[in-house]
Amino acid sequence: MAVTDLGAPSCAMHPLHGVHEPTDCTPARRPGSVRRTTSMDITRTPGAADPVYLAGTGRDLVTAADGGARVQRTVGLWATVAMMSQTVRRLETDPSSAALSQLAGAPAMGGFRAAVDARAPELRRNRDGLYSLLDDVPVCTLISGHALGASGQLEAVRTGYLPQADQCAGFVTGGMLMESFAAGDPVIVTGPEAPDLSDSADPLAWHELGDLPLHGMRRRRRVDVVERAGAATVDIDAMFRDTYVRGDGVETIIHEYTLLATVERATGLILESHATPRVLPWRECPGAVGSAGRVAGMTLSELHFRVRGELSGTSSCTHLNDLLRSVADAEALIALLPAG
Repeated sequence: MAVTDLGAPSCAMHPLHGVHEPTDCTPARRPGSVRRTTSMDITRTPGAADPVYLAGTGRDLVTAADGGARVQRTVGLWATVAMMSQTVRRLETDPSSAALSQLAGAPAMGGFRAAVDARAPELRRNRDGLYSLLDDVPVCTLISGHALGASGQLEAVRTGYLPQADQCAGFVTGGMLMESFAAGDPVIVTGPEAPDLSDSADPLAWHELGDLPLHGMRRRRRVDVVERAGAATVDIDAMFRDTYVRGDGVETIIHEYTLLATVERATGLILESHATPRVLPWRECPGAVGSAGRVAGMTLSELHFRVRGELSGTSSCTHLNDLLRSVADAEALIALLPAG
């Protein structure tokens, strides 16, 4: 579907925007640690609203006690999503998988993760890096609509997305966002400029990331695990960030959270979990941050389904839940921790 690109609307911040305190660096890799980084680029053909193209990359990096690093594994994903029908038109992965290629025709949002589990259950069970990319397909499809509104194309296309009241803190009944939809005047998220997370002193801090085109979007994640010296626990440092490149070429942030957690190495029991909102769209959104503490007492192996089943409603955040579920990847990363 071709539309006219109206460029970027005013770059002024919405007066009711949420917290704007983005991180401006990536923590240094610690000796004896493992880092998983993933990214998913969300693009369209210039001047078109449909389809959406997803291109994902992931890497597991082991840092030895002496500071030396080795790449344990890399993964990739490429998908075409038909937004009008909200279905996956094409899916390719690296490593390739005949089972996953059969997901063509599957729903891109609700039901996609279940379809992945039905065809390749070992990926989630093993917290494979490829599963981290597959897990992001539904939410990247969801947030891809931001580019249409921010570029001025929203009036020209229907994405089929309708907000559900009270599904999260940002969509609380009576809140600014739901009131704007009720008035027929959906507001556009305005976020701060995205500080560069690359580290000139450490080219391995992240896997290689290319430049985004105008009106392109990106979700990037990081999960670090390191064993605490003299203890039987592991520290987890995680973050995610969603960005959008405005018509003037400036990359801005839509969502960003960081999270710190501590788990028992032997059992995977989560002892502590604290999230910090860095960038959120609306004033109501930070009301969900306390839900991160509710995963304390869960184990890494049960975290995925318990977060999906127990953290919902106006005390939760869809994107914070994604970050919390990604902490389950630590189970696989702990197994890669170097000895000594």
